[in-house]
This record gives sequence, C-alpha cells and structure tokens, in this order.
Amino acid sequence: MIWARNRIISLVIGFLGLVLFDKFILGLSASYDYVKIVVMMCGVFVTLAVSLNLINGITGQFSIGHAAFFQVGAYTCALLSSSVFQSFSQKQPVLWLLFAALFGAIGAAIAGFIIGLPSLRLKGDYLAVVTLGFGEIISIIVRNQKALGEAYGKPVDKIHSVFMVWGLAVLAIAVCRNLLKTAHGLSFLAVREDEVASSAMGVNVTKIKVTAFVIGSAFAGAAGALMAHTKAFVTPQDFSMDVSFIILTMVVLGGTGSITGSVIAAIIFYIIPEKMRDLPPSIPMHVPVAALFGIIAAVIGMRAVQQKIHDEKLKAAGLYVLSMIGGTIVAFMLNLLLKAVPPLQATIIGSNLRMPVLAITLVVLMLLRPQGIFGHHEFSLDWVKGLFKRKSVATSGGIAQ
Repeated sequence: MIWARNRIISLVIGFLGLVLFDKFILGLSASYDYVKIVVMMCGVFVTLAVSLNLINGITGQFSIGHAAFFQVGAYTCALLSSSVFQSFSQKQPVLWLLFAALFGAIGAAIAGFIIGLPSLRLKGDYLAVVTLGFGEIISIIVRNQKALGEAYGKPVDKIHSVFMVWGLAVLAIAVCRNLLKTAHGLSFLAVREDEVASSAMGVNVTKIKVTAFVIGSAFAGAAGALMAHTKAFVTPQDFSMDVSFIILTMVVLGGTGSITGSVIAAIIFYIIPEKMRDLPPSIPMHVPVAALFGIIAAVIGMRAVQQKIHDEKLKAAGLYVLSMIGGTIVAFMLNLLLKAVPPLQATIIGSNLRMPVLAITLVVLMLLRPQGIFGHHEFSLDWVKGLFKRKSVATSGGIAQ
C-alpha cells in the first residue's frame, strides 16, 4: 500500500513538474528560441541514451546503429504528418505529437524486431557490425526515396512541446528503472553477466535480447518523431553514423548499466558541442596544442595518484585537483612558448574542435575511470547515505586502530 501511494505521489509531482517546466521554457521570449530548442534536444538525447543503455548496458549487447531507429521514427512521423494526418496535425498539434510519438515508436519497434530476431543470436563485434550495416541500409534507402525528400530532407510542421519531449524521457527512465527493480529485470542482468549460465538456468536468452532491442528501438523511434517536429525538418545528416557513436559515447561515459549516468552524460555531451559552436571563428593553432599537452600532464598526474592511493578518498580528491591545476599551468606555459613557433601561428575554425574535444574527453575518462562516471550505480538518497556511512565506518575504524 505504501509502495503504491509513493508511486502515485511521484507521478503527480513529476506531471506537475513537467507542466511547470513546459510553461517556463515555452514562455521565454522569441530571443530565447535557441535555448528552447537546446532544452528539447537535450530531452531527445536523454531518451536515446537511456534506451541504448537498456540494450548495451543493462542487457550487455553491443549495438552501434541506434541512429537508424531514431531515423525510422523521424521519417515515419514526417511522412504521416505531411500526407495522411496533415489536417489533423495542424488542427490538434499537441494531440498529434502524442500520436506521432506512438507511430514513430511502432515503426522503429517493427524495424527493431525485424533486425533483432535473426541477428541477436550473434554477440560482441558481430552484432555491432550487423547493427552498423542496418543503419547504413536505412540511410541509403532514405536518400533514394523521393517521398522522403531524398538527400535534401523533408519539412515537418513546427510543434514545440517541452512537456512531450521530457515526458518521453521520464517515461524511458521510469520503464528502465522499474524493469531493473522487478524480477523481470534479473533476466536482463543475467544475460549481461553470462549468456551461457543464464541459458542453463532457464532464461530464454534470445527472447530477452529481442525484447530489450524492441523496447530500446521503440523509444528511439518516439524520440525521432518528437525531434522532427522540434526542428521542423528532417534530413539524412541528422542520423549519420556519427550520431550513433555520439549516443554510444554518452552511454559509455555515463556508465554502462547506469540510467543516472546516461541522463547526465546525455545532457552534458549535447550541450558541450552546441556551446562550442559559439567559439571564435579563428583560433591560433598553438592554443589547442598547448591545451592538449596540459590534459596529458593532468592525466599522468591523476594516474600516479590512482596507483599510489586507494583508500584515502579525500586526500586523493585533493591530489586530483592539484593534478588539474598542474595541467592548467603546463598548458599556460606551453601556450606562451608555442607562440614563438611560426607553423603554429596559423588559425583554425573554433567550431571544428567540437568532435576532437568529445574524443579526447572519452579517451581521458576511459584511462581514469573505465567503468564510466557512475559505473553500475544509480543516484538515489540511499546511495548518498551509503557514501556517508562508508566514510563514517572508515573514520571509526581508523580511530579504533
């Protein structure tokens, strides 16, 4: 009874929070249109990261073609809204968004089932190659269909709804979280840990993998439908192979298996490239070179800390900070010295540094924390209390000695 009451209270608070958030964001002036789109696109990528995490992190598969299902959902919505439901989408835009997300989810789920049933008997690199190939097949089909706008793309009615976009993200989080908190989630985790052992215990491995694939694909398709109306235009470039790798990066950086990590990483690693578009159009080449050497110096310092200190968390954190300060000093000093090197006086376009920065971030985090930011952990009050309890136990143990 208490469990049901807490769930109802959580649903009511979440619904009211989304309504207020929607009113606040959409109530901003026209000069904040860019902010509105960024907020909604953050919600889209949260859904994508959480849904891919269900496949890669929770079930332990290796799919790198998630943008294909994202694309199926977007183009399903674009095709239906411009032909069959054109008048309905214009008269009832918010209600149409609900149906658009549903149609996009159904289309992507069917595609996920078609590709998942025969291919999910594979695993590891073989599965990755199949999903990557499927993404390229979808892209080639779209580029050669006149009804879908070919390589140019297809316009869609502009409908902005923060409530719908973030409501879908919250729904994806709730589904994945509740899946892990029930007995059904144990089968998904068992497949992740050891397929042979889980099969020996009676788990239908193929069914679990296909189920995860279909659910993840459905959420990606729904996100694609909402993205189409957010940007008011869909083009094959929005669903390139790079997008699949960016979504995969969000999952890996957040922690494979951690829903909290996927949410935080999706928001951070969508905002960072977007804000880097505002960099100066011409940056001296010696600036990023010096910054790169500063990062290398900081990583070397942090690796030294990790090898020497294991238990003294507070002291380690302090040395981490000192390593970053040392890296900053190295970068600053190198910047002064490299100014005198003639070949490094050339300039580069600032916005071109967006992808290299993401790549460097991924490499650094994999060196320092291979399990991702959160690992397999989730942010909760119990988790926070557990951190303080461990610290208090460690402190009392030290006093007792």
